[in-house]
Amino acid sequence: MIVETRFHGALTVKPEDVIVLDYEILGFAKNRHFILVPHRPDSPFLYLQSTTDPHLSFVVIDPLVVMPDYSLPLDELPDLGDPQLWAILCLCTVGQGGPGTVNLRSPLIINRQTRHGGQFVLSLPYSHQHPLFKEVTHAGS
Repeated sequence: MIVETRFHGALTVKPEDVIVLDYEILGFAKNRHFILVPHRPDSPFLYLQSTTDPHLSFVVIDPLVVMPDYSLPLDELPDLGDPQLWAILCLCTVGQGGPGTVNLRSPLIINRQTRHGGQFVLSLPYSHQHPLFKEVTHAGS
């Protein structure tokens, strides 16, 4: 199938690469089918691109990149299959005139085998606006 994308033009996608969000992204209940598109080969970021709306694309990242001890309360989640098969991604906010942030409180969890999942608001001790980049201080400043 051909998927029109916001940043990569038209992409040919296998049907088995489509992710179905049984639990929608907050505010986007009508958009349930997505693909993951790499930002670039050396980047930890991915685009979560809607297969039905070329203009709807989210920047996502594995939370372990920004918070190495990130963990989930499994008792708050529905049965999504074996947690060893989960891909965990968090939505990022970038390029909005402020520092980039990542929502660590409401991760996307996708079963890599079934390609089903969703976004979940959890009682995590993390922020929904965790800084994406660490501030760098220069010597002498």
